Amino acid sequence: ARGVGAVYWREGTKRATVSMMMFNLSFIYPPALLLLVLLPLFWLFAWLARAPNLARLGRGRYLTLVALRSLMVAALILAMAGVQLVRAVEDTAVLFLIDGSDSVSPAQRQAALDYVNRAVAAADPGDRAAMVLFGAEPAVERAAEAAAPIRRLTSLVTGSRTNIAEALQLGLALLPADAQRRVVLLSDGAENQGRATTVAQLLALRAIPIEVVRLPRERGPDLLITAVEAPTTAREGQRIPLRIALESSMAGAAQLELFADGQLVAVEERRVDVGTTTIDLSLPAGEAGFRRFEARVSAPFDTQALNNRAAAFTQVEGPPSLLIAASVPERALPLRAALEAAGLRVELRTPDAIPSDPLALLAYAAVILVDLPAAALPTATQSALRSYVEDQGGGLAMIGGSEAFGAGGWRRTPLAAILPVELDPVVEDQRPDLALVLVIDRSGSMGEAASSGRNRLDLARDALFLATRGLAQTDQLAIIAFDDVAQQLLPLQPLPDLFSLEEAIGRISVGGGTNIRAGVALAAQSLAVAEARIKHLILLTDGLDSSNYTDLIDSLRAQGSTVTVVSIGGDANPSLATLAERGGGAFYRVTSAQEVPEIFLSETVRVAGRDIVEQPFTPMVLLNSTLTRDLGPLPPLYGYNASTPRATARTLLATPDGAPILAVAQVGMGRTLAWTSDLKGQWATDWLNWSDFVPFVAGMSDLLLSPPTTGQLRLELRSEGGEAVIDLLVFDSDGRPGVAGQVGGRLLDPQGQGVELTFTEVGRGRYRARIVTDRPGAYLTRLLALDNNGQPMGVVSGGLVVSYSPEYRTSGSGEALLADLALLTGGRTDPPAESLFASVGQRVGLAHEIAMPLLWLALLLLPCDIAIRRLFLRPRDLLQPRPPAAAPVTEDRIAALLASRQRRREE
Repeated sequence: ARGVGAVYWREGTKRATVSMMMFNLSFIYPPALLLLVLLPLFWLFAWLARAPNLARLGRGRYLTLVALRSLMVAALILAMAGVQLVRAVEDTAVLFLIDGSDSVSPAQRQAALDYVNRAVAAADPGDRAAMVLFGAEPAVERAAEAAAPIRRLTSLVTGSRTNIAEALQLGLALLPADAQRRVVLLSDGAENQGRATTVAQLLALRAIPIEVVRLPRERGPDLLITAVEAPTTAREGQRIPLRIALESSMAGAAQLELFADGQLVAVEERRVDVGTTTIDLSLPAGEAGFRRFEARVSAPFDTQALNNRAAAFTQVEGPPSLLIAASVPERALPLRAALEAAGLRVELRTPDAIPSDPLALLAYAAVILVDLPAAALPTATQSALRSYVEDQGGGLAMIGGSEAFGAGGWRRTPLAAILPVELDPVVEDQRPDLALVLVIDRSGSMGEAASSGRNRLDLARDALFLATRGLAQTDQLAIIAFDDVAQQLLPLQPLPDLFSLEEAIGRISVGGGTNIRAGVALAAQSLAVAEARIKHLILLTDGLDSSNYTDLIDSLRAQGSTVTVVSIGGDANPSLATLAERGGGAFYRVTSAQEVPEIFLSETVRVAGRDIVEQPFTPMVLLNSTLTRDLGPLPPLYGYNASTPRATARTLLATPDGAPILAVAQVGMGRTLAWTSDLKGQWATDWLNWSDFVPFVAGMSDLLLSPPTTGQLRLELRSEGGEAVIDLLVFDSDGRPGVAGQVGGRLLDPQGQGVELTFTEVGRGRYRARIVTDRPGAYLTRLLALDNNGQPMGVVSGGLVVSYSPEYRTSGSGEALLADLALLTGGRTDPPAESLFASVGQRVGLAHEIAMPLLWLALLLLPCDIAIRRLFLRPRDLLQPRPPAAAPVTEDRIAALLASRQRRREE
């Protein structure tokens, strides 16, 4: 006001500031200042009402009262506006960002550290410094604190990438708000992840300059493979052309090795020139499937080995190949013969020979598990199969038998969730089907070695865990361990979660003697209070003990419980077989502890009696399809694995009471199939001799395989910086660019994680998706396109290999990026270290809130307001002694007062 101050607004904030000579007043809620218009209105009212107030109070009192009330109103309004006293700050906070990626040599990082220490030496006592080391991710080396030298860098970052953007974001959070702020970037500018210019725009809005200090690349002679180009698809019988691009900073002799699916197929001796050298080769396509080609190069002068290999994929089209897995190969022979008779290529393997790499599984159109128990297939392979179906569109079939589905322990496995049938029975009443108590011997003899560095107790733990795969969620379970005494590790309860099971089983350790009675007695107490249709006890022991617990066995049998005994080795009491017979259960004498886990599972399945149904029936056709339309009358079956249909699946064949026999489901990009009877001659004897068995099996394979590509789709993949660019080209029947109603797909990264892809139309018939590929390795994709009517146009698949990070490429300079960052934010290039802590010229202040003191001021002025209006004391009244007490009031005095008042009124 009157030239002594200025009011201004900060862009992007709701804060107004009034500059008053040597200090600033800042307001958190500036709109509240509009209430100051009340002061002129108050003054106008005081002027209009001045006559009676002046007569009553006098001029001096009245003007003092108006000033006092004006001050109170102003204090309240300023407090409501959140007034702050802001002191200008000239101290500087500097953030140093040091490049820790592999493209910056240790000598350059040391030079950057020396530069930082020179800058710190010129700082004032109130200045502060922060430091961040960055590569693929940033790490705080030092928070914003008093500027002091730093001897060495202690943070560890991944050097295979350069992400300047994340370093700027982290550094911006470290800079204090109550200081002049500056960012100093020490880097070669070879950004290959993130977009630093986007973050720099944010710094420019806040008037924070980025000073750049260039660290030029220092590398020795380098030979690298920049690309391996191969066609996306090829046909059997063709030769696949390969083009390998090399880049060298020095001329000389080099050796090129070419691998196909991991096998060395060619070695070339070539001379490379400075710049780019291209080598063309060709290889036979081989059989249908996914072919992976990898090129490796070496040279005596090469100093960087991390960029000497690259790979590419080709999908060889031809008749589909199927992989059959069976723990007993003879069980799969009838199915294999029928598939081969239908013209399909079939490979039969044992479970341990199934690839656990999704890339290797892509060589097959589908995988079929024939009467295979879950324990025979490693968990890693199960997870790979699930990814193979969901992410890569593979097919998975499970064929029933005595060791398949629930009877094979497939409950709660990675594959159980994608099967077209549910393995847990439908709950019809609240009473559990089975109450199972597992009693385990943990005496000292159980520590005896069994195989592969594991003892008997280790296998007993596996047996406990595997037995739970035969239980449904409604069943009850208890676990008891004994040596000299018995301990209840898991009280009888509904089947607990996996964590609780592992915690209980993990507490079993080798103990002392063998007291079977103690374990059986504790189990009898649990079964006595159990409410279940079936009550069963499984006892595992390997030691000698007296038979003084026959009374407990008889008691258990009398109350409806059964007892099974598993005896390990030849040292166990021979009377155990008699006790098992007395308990109404089974007796197993095993000489190898490796058999125990399978016995526990099979015994649980046998006792529960719900996973296998053996009775003759003829399957009913529930859903007409190409599989059953042209077939004659279906032969009878004599058994099946019990299951229930999944809501998302299609049940084609079922038992007369509705249990699924043949069901299929779409899972992610792939399909799964369940045939709950067998195909080995146990339950399907008549089917193996059926004249339509081969067409029926061929129809099953058609249900399992993805629809063939119509030629209307073509997939292109390439790597750009740190991203994979996936283009799907759609053509009409005339070969011209067409239109797809919907395009969807998934990408499988090198860690086996599936990622959903989102496509946008970038041109007529061209749909594109981008995704970050920040890890070297193979990226596999499978896409499905639908037309405008929702009908499939086809499925295409492909792969992309990120052989090494762009950090190790010789081409590309970051000086242009560094110049852009400095220009965008008003910074400098290679500034003197001594000038970095100079004032930036930003309007920065240290705020002190004074709203509360103003409220106290208004409160303290209120009694003064009351005193001015109510008290009429003169100074001499305060100095004079107190007058004597007034005379008592009489009637004459009251009459005189009333007469005086009357005269006053008349006047």
